[in-house]
Amino acid sequence: MKATPLKEIALLFLKLGTTAFGGPAAHIAMMRQEVVVKRSWLTEQHFLDLIGATNLIPGPNSTEMAIHVGHEKGGWKGLIIAGLCFIMPAVLITGTLAWLYKKYGQLPQIQPFVYGIKPAIIAVILAAIYPLAKKSLQTFELGAIGIVALVLSLLGYSEVLILFGAGFIAMALYAVRLKPKNKSLTL
Repeated sequence: MKATPLKEIALLFLKLGTTAFGGPAAHIAMMRQEVVVKRSWLTEQHFLDLIGATNLIPGPNSTEMAIHVGHEKGGWKGLIIAGLCFIMPAVLITGTLAWLYKKYGQLPQIQPFVYGIKPAIIAVILAAIYPLAKKSLQTFELGAIGIVALVLSLLGYSEVLILFGAGFIAMALYAVRLKPKNKSLTL
């Protein structure tokens, strides 16, 4: 695989770090749009595999995805550049917004703005996640597992148990599908 210039990796993750609002799920969906659809840096399946890997390790998934993609495209230097370029804009923006909120957030003129942000962020998240969900739910069974996992998550069950439970159920379904139809023994 040909390495991508570090400048290109830096510019992409600076852009994503600056403009990707809505939390890790929205960030990952926007990353997919950039690295799978627009740039063809990764295949859809490889991107989904990386998402699976990020879900198994602790920490913010979108940052881990940025680091994985940076490593895939630029080695250890790409890993560091992608991680820093993705994280630093968020640190600066969050720090600035926190300072502004502390200073001006209680003003009555600002309250409608603060309340209006929540529905807008939800809309951004849903619009970004939909294409990713559509690609990863390839069968009815995977869709059912996803819905059950979502319901259990909303009910407050442990994300780790849901993650591993869904994985084991999917593995069992896959094994049942591969089981040979002819069960006769051959000697």
